[in-house]
Amino acid sequence: MSSTDTDCGHSQNKMHKEADCSDDCNGTREPLIPWNVSGSSSTGLLGRGGWCRSHKSNRDMGLLTKLVVISVGFMTDAYDLFVMGIIIVILRELYSGTTVVESLLATAALVGAAIGQLVFGLLGDHIGRKTMFIVTMTFIITFTLCSALSPLNDSGPYLALILFRLCLGFGIGGEYPLSATIAAESSDSSTRGRNMSFVFSMQGFGNLLAPSMVSLFLLLPIELELVWRLSLGIAAIPCLLTAYHRLQLHESTHFMQVEKTKLSFRMTLGMLNKCKLHLFGTAATWFLFDITFYGNGLFKETVIEILGLSGGDTARDVIQNTALASICIAAIALPGYFLSIPLIDIIGRKSIQLVGFGFVAVLFAIMGAAYNSISEKKVLFIFVYGLTFFWSNLGPNTTTFVIPGEIYSTEIRATCHGISAAAGKLGAIIGSLFFEPVASAWGYQVTFAVCSGIAIAGLIITIACVPESMNTQLISAATTTSNHTDPTTSNSTPPSKQQESTSTRE
Repeated sequence: MSSTDTDCGHSQNKMHKEADCSDDCNGTREPLIPWNVSGSSSTGLLGRGGWCRSHKSNRDMGLLTKLVVISVGFMTDAYDLFVMGIIIVILRELYSGTTVVESLLATAALVGAAIGQLVFGLLGDHIGRKTMFIVTMTFIITFTLCSALSPLNDSGPYLALILFRLCLGFGIGGEYPLSATIAAESSDSSTRGRNMSFVFSMQGFGNLLAPSMVSLFLLLPIELELVWRLSLGIAAIPCLLTAYHRLQLHESTHFMQVEKTKLSFRMTLGMLNKCKLHLFGTAATWFLFDITFYGNGLFKETVIEILGLSGGDTARDVIQNTALASICIAAIALPGYFLSIPLIDIIGRKSIQLVGFGFVAVLFAIMGAAYNSISEKKVLFIFVYGLTFFWSNLGPNTTTFVIPGEIYSTEIRATCHGISAAAGKLGAIIGSLFFEPVASAWGYQVTFAVCSGIAIAGLIITIACVPESMNTQLISAATTTSNHTDPTTSNSTPPSKQQESTSTRE
């Protein structure tokens, strides 16, 4: 927000829209708090722009609080997705499950997430981000608890768990387009990238927290059945703690300004058709990256052996060692997430994605060409393994989440992000189901060579189909039409400073 803002919280360019105030504030507001995650004064409170003097109880939360609420939800989503890998190891010790059943359990949440990303992305654009954000929270809390309380039958809890995980994934999937859209529409163009990257970095914390909690419960003198139930059920606590703040969220000014423009299904398809090149770019790159990302899982057994965590005297020791190895792997992955936050608004989204895909392609090619010799050198192997995570998380793992939340028109922003994210989950499903069989049939060298080729394809598609969105203003069809630009592109001539001042108040 400009330093010339008046006492009412509006800049002196007279861009005072009714949507910026609550219904009965009479245009009188306290000055906005000059606060955001970066510590700059470019934006204040979110949503409708300020505090009404006569209605302070209705004020929107600050940017930092809002990002924390979104981030805690995203961390919980990651926890729910990643914890199942260790839970399956525990279930294997306790119950009689087949390989097919375990595969269904491992992919149920991913399938549900892909469906949820499509459904809640569309509903977020037609009904509202806030409303759908509350619905996804309800799904996550309900089916997290249901998963923890899954009833047993003759073969164990598999049937109920698969069903509950499918429904849980449906809610988790909805969080992707809604979290990205809310974070994007709550930030100005100068800090939007780092704010969205901050939200996405919580995936790394969720990935680290999952094995950590399982390891902690294993240290307690409790039965393994209680360990897996507690490990699943505890994920509901962060959502419950932030439920009140999520209920207090307000719709962004961006959505409120286009809310009255009710798009029919045909009109939505028309807008999607106009941005089909960019939509192909964001969906295809996310799809390809998630396939290669699961290629990193092929290292896991070797890493466990290098760390001296393979085997164990008892079943409990084996599970504990698996959890400890997962903690180490998750910790290796964190630096890339952290570094993306300051760099994404300096280097640019597309540039980081290109560099990330390039380095991932080179590293997988090296692993494919010299796997045997590298795997014999423990320090070198861990170093190369860490680099694959570093460049993945610094690059396309973060940018494929950020870019779809910025380049599309407000009317279809969540829908397009949901389509792109669903394509990513399809890639994750393919990676989780087919990499191990491919590695068993043709060996690691061939598998890594395929991963390298996939990363190169992602790089090429990024060059051809993905625009740079750094320092661009979020757009809507109405705004871009009035400026004679294509409403589906974001790399056109930047709108006026007056329009920018409106978005920064959010």
